[in-house]
Amino acid sequence: MGSIIEKIKALMKRSGERTELMTDILCLLASYGLIFMLPKKMNILFWSVFGISAFLFCVGFFRMGAVIDRCKSKKVKRLSGILLIASGIVLNCSGVLAIWKTPGIERGICIATLLLIEAIIMYSAVACRAVTLRFQWIISLIFRIAAVPMAIGGIAAIVYSIISSFSGTNIAIGVFMLIESIVFWATGSGNDPFNSSFSLVRAVPDMNKTVHELCNALAGTETQLGFPWIGKISTNQEETIIYGPTDEDIFVYGLFHFGRFYIVSGDDISLLDAEQADAHRIAEIPDSKGRSIDTELLPEAYSNMITRYLENGKVIWSCKIKKHRD
Repeated sequence: MGSIIEKIKALMKRSGERTELMTDILCLLASYGLIFMLPKKMNILFWSVFGISAFLFCVGFFRMGAVIDRCKSKKVKRLSGILLIASGIVLNCSGVLAIWKTPGIERGICIATLLLIEAIIMYSAVACRAVTLRFQWIISLIFRIAAVPMAIGGIAAIVYSIISSFSGTNIAIGVFMLIESIVFWATGSGNDPFNSSFSLVRAVPDMNKTVHELCNALAGTETQLGFPWIGKISTNQEETIIYGPTDEDIFVYGLFHFGRFYIVSGDDISLLDAEQADAHRIAEIPDSKGRSIDTELLPEAYSNMITRYLENGKVIWSCKIKKHRD
């Protein structure tokens, strides 16, 4: 009887998520549908429809993102990332077309600006999901390669417009292409260009120890995620030093990537060997004062501990994190 009830609950939950997802998709479709219905004159009605379109995008996109984030399927997350990048490209192209073909350059610029902001949000969402070093490297390479021709095209459009015959439309298109190239370059520089204070990845400078040597040195020091162990991450062939996972599947690992040593945190338990992960699963351990570090700060805390060890040979776990400047 109990198993039947659990199955019913799971079915209702999946049904609820499908309904929520369909509602979010309809909000996005309505958002873009309203753009085609914008009045030709920039009056109160124009700005009202414009604002409703932006509101529906925010509701649909961020609610849909929450549903996808709850999904554990790698295929779903990979497909959603591809769709986000493709959608961002479509929005960018549509913005340029809006400036080029929409009657009235001011009206076209308004539409292009809205589509540009929405594309940036989509690109940022993809970059934020790059939680492994390999995925981050691929994302960085893609966006930075795309930034170069975008910048060249933007400069060419502006220069051509000035040399041949001054055209406000061509200059506007060139400026938008330059802005987009800057966004691409910034997105390729890290996980989230809009929040560089925290990162799921921290580099440890001047690492001169092997993974085994480091694990032996840290073996006697208890941390928030317990003691270290040696294992492998599915995205990397080399052995890795690992802390955790916790009951919530939070873990931290350190590995060499292109000659540098990085500390990474994550909750994708599929990256770990299932048997090893279960054998080392642990409840988070607060320090002597009952303090625990937030998940997003764990890479920095472990990086600081290892850096101190490399500098003075002492292994000390601390929950104190330097404050970041805004």
